[in-house]
Amino acid sequence: MRIPRFLATLAAGLALAATGLPVTPAAAGSGAGCRLISVPVTVAGHPVTLQGTLCRPAGSPPATIQLLLAGATFDQAYWFTPPEAGVRPYATAMTAAGYAVLALDRPGTGRSGRPPADATTLSSEVETIHDVVGRLRAGTVDGIAYRRVVGVGHSFGSSVLITDAARNADLDAIVATGFVHSVGPKLDALNQAIVPAAADPLLRLTHPPSGYLTTRAGTRGGLFLDAAGVSSAMPSIIELTKSTMTTGEQATLAEGGDPAISGAVRAPVFLAVGEHDDLFCNGQYLQCTDAAAVRTWESWFYPPGAPPSTFVLAGAGHALNLHRNAPQMFAAIRDWLAGLP
Repeated sequence: MRIPRFLATLAAGLALAATGLPVTPAAAGSGAGCRLISVPVTVAGHPVTLQGTLCRPAGSPPATIQLLLAGATFDQAYWFTPPEAGVRPYATAMTAAGYAVLALDRPGTGRSGRPPADATTLSSEVETIHDVVGRLRAGTVDGIAYRRVVGVGHSFGSSVLITDAARNADLDAIVATGFVHSVGPKLDALNQAIVPAAADPLLRLTHPPSGYLTTRAGTRGGLFLDAAGVSSAMPSIIELTKSTMTTGEQATLAEGGDPAISGAVRAPVFLAVGEHDDLFCNGQYLQCTDAAAVRTWESWFYPPGAPPSTFVLAGAGHALNLHRNAPQMFAAIRDWLAGLP
């Protein structure tokens, strides 16, 4: 059994259980439901096929698509994992709200192709995503030319989208979750928990190339979740669905926090962070106690007079979507998007 295919099947199954939307191959057409999508791209000159799941609501094709990118060591399963039984995950909650969504495995993650590890950096991924955004607008991904593309990221996925918006000005709006310009008390623990994926009991079955990394077995719950705010099964779920990162990403992670990047973003930005995200909050500089505190701090890093909108998910850790109260954040994002011009 190839684990990446199993995990993609699991993600689709979670979405199906949550919403009842059909999951079909890409060739089945462009109607309502979810289907697997392949997008051929290049990453630093290396041909790679990106894989994702595209979901569309019933009715006429929507004008807006949300491009979803998960963080390092996560993949598209992040967007399809319900925070608890009977609750819609992010991707299907947004489909129910009338948006098309494309949950895309970044290069080297999930089912997507694996470029050389050192070539898979923040900058090379930004140019790859810029290509994908152009294809979404041109209608060459699923036959629909979307008028508006909203980037929705988690952690490193947020860094990719914010950097893309700064360099290429190709996104109509950005929702950045798990992303602030700060360092929390658990960041050292995360760095120490990064190990070669080839040594991981689960991921070694996928034969990850040299330079591909993941989190040490048994550490994800403590790093990414607030135990009081998640179901008892969630720590095991995120161990079973974990993915990889690369040495190139590891070496360029900090580049996404450069104030010159966020300061060049002209699209509207919505920042969401967990109250107990101790990877990036609650250290020397930023206490994620409330949205106003986050907005005051983050305003320093965005264009003058254009501070980001901010939201704090109470009692949540870094992986916001996976906490029981995540639907509160989903609703806040829907309301913010609805209020954009």
